Amino acid sequence: MRLAVLDRPLALPNADGPRSIEAVRVLRISLTDRCNYRCLYCMPEEGVRWLPREELLCRNEIVDVARAALEVHGITRFKLTGGEPTVRPDLVELVAELSRLDGIDDLSMTTNGQLLADLAVPLKEAGLNRLTVSIDSLRPARFRQITRTGDLAAVMRGLDAAEQARLESIKINCVTMRGVNDDEFAEFASLTLDRHLTVRFIEYMPLGEAALIEESGPAVGCGGQDRGADSLVPEEEVRATIESALGPLMPVRRDLEAGVGPANVYRLANARGRIGFISSMSAPFCATCNRLRLTADGLLRSCLFDGGEVDVKPILRGDHPHRQRELARAMVDCVRLKPVVHSHHGNKQMSRIGG
Repeated sequence: MRLAVLDRPLALPNADGPRSIEAVRVLRISLTDRCNYRCLYCMPEEGVRWLPREELLCRNEIVDVARAALEVHGITRFKLTGGEPTVRPDLVELVAELSRLDGIDDLSMTTNGQLLADLAVPLKEAGLNRLTVSIDSLRPARFRQITRTGDLAAVMRGLDAAEQARLESIKINCVTMRGVNDDEFAEFASLTLDRHLTVRFIEYMPLGEAALIEESGPAVGCGGQDRGADSLVPEEEVRATIESALGPLMPVRRDLEAGVGPANVYRLANARGRIGFISSMSAPFCATCNRLRLTADGLLRSCLFDGGEVDVKPILRGDHPHRQRELARAMVDCVRLKPVVHSHHGNKQMSRIGG
């Protein structure tokens, strides 16, 4: 139940569009900046400097922020991200605590799936509702090249385990990259013919130190940022590739797709599943943005790319008798920092933001 804990209105209803707290429907929570992959578009092969563990929010602090979002602002949907959330030792316990919050409508998680085979059932039993698995190639050798450390067979076992555990509305996220996986779009779309899942194609987004460059094939490094435009495969091109191979894509009403994300959703004739497109670069959806982010080190962030930030760690770790009120106010302050339209290059490493 929403609590009236503030002494003045949080925001004028929809007065500022996405810059009103009234527009926020989901809080994305990054549980850690650590990851067991070194994906080409996310970080250098040697990795990045991990945040000191004492800088990461503990389980109680994450639950406190979620509770303030739920009870004060009526935000009832939470997406757990990373880095890679499954490398966090207390993940199942955290999911259980969040799922017990009174009034929560949807608790989902995005994972690379590497450790999912052993976690699918415990996560379902703990209260996780939905799951998204990131897979950027269906070819084992290429998958290994993109992730540098990943095992496609293990990920597919995890996907099967998630379906067997009856996790709802399973989705696959595929980052589209020219010269990397642009010959696999129809293959990915074909997964929806016989499986009840949604495959979402996400335009490559240059963030932090990561960018695709040409060395001996796709690689990564700070010097490659100017190749972002070359790596981008816009939605229109992906759709045309799928339709030329598999037939027309028919629009699906957005309210029939689980979650409140920005994907435009379609389906192939007689398919069990669906196909979505998230086109942050070619068609920014800033005017309808409905999310707020909490980073692993306690920053509320208004935009994936370059929005303003509000640090809530001092509130969580200081002597604040009205902690919930101050957390709620920080959310209002942060959402007002959303840019009108995001830039074409993010200013922070993806592994610290959570996508």
